[in-house]
Amino acid sequence: MSGLQTIIDNASGMTIDRRKVVGMQITKNEIPRLSTTPTKNPWQISLDMPPSFIYSDARALMEAIDTLDQTGYQDITFSNNACLSWIFAYQGALTLTDLNTITVTQFVGNVLELNVNLISEPAGTIIFKPNDLIQIGTHPYPFTVTQEVLRGSATTVTMTMSRPNIITAAIPSSTNIIVGNACTFRMFCPNMPVYKLIPGGYAQSGGVTTSNARIEWSNSFDLYEYVGTS
Repeated sequence: MSGLQTIIDNASGMTIDRRKVVGMQITKNEIPRLSTTPTKNPWQISLDMPPSFIYSDARALMEAIDTLDQTGYQDITFSNNACLSWIFAYQGALTLTDLNTITVTQFVGNVLELNVNLISEPAGTIIFKPNDLIQIGTHPYPFTVTQEVLRGSATTVTMTMSRPNIITAAIPSSTNIIVGNACTFRMFCPNMPVYKLIPGGYAQSGGVTTSNARIEWSNSFDLYEYVGTS
């Protein structure tokens, strides 16, 4: 089992936090003053786990979790879980064939420009809707679109993204994009829960009934996006 991906595939609930770091001061005459700290706005995702894993079936998962520990990261996707994949489903009107023809022209600040020259759709066709995910090539950082984007009549479209370009490597102009729930996230779990074995349930091994246990996790899995060098 692949650790965090297995946790996502079996999660019963998910909490998403993409808020900026904000500080507030109240003056003597009670006027609030807000300030934001420039950050990479990493994704934070908390996953609730039901006590549905059986010890005899999950020993590989337990080893993967213990090996990964609180500092190791993995690339994960939500496309494997039918109960969660709809959350990041692509909302635009393009086919996968059309989406595969789109390439990056430039990504400066939080403005992404894409080459859509090969898309022969009407100018009013919706390419992206707010909250659509876009991943640049194989770089594991999904960005979300903040406004509706139409095909238009030009060879390129520009859009404002949810956070600035945090990719440190140069992005070739021919780089393709990945959209929707096909995007991958690079995450680690700094609070990695421990597990408790609750005796009960049985498993058949070679026709012999053996003792078994359910696995209960000490906490939710609080995943944090690993925004290292890319």
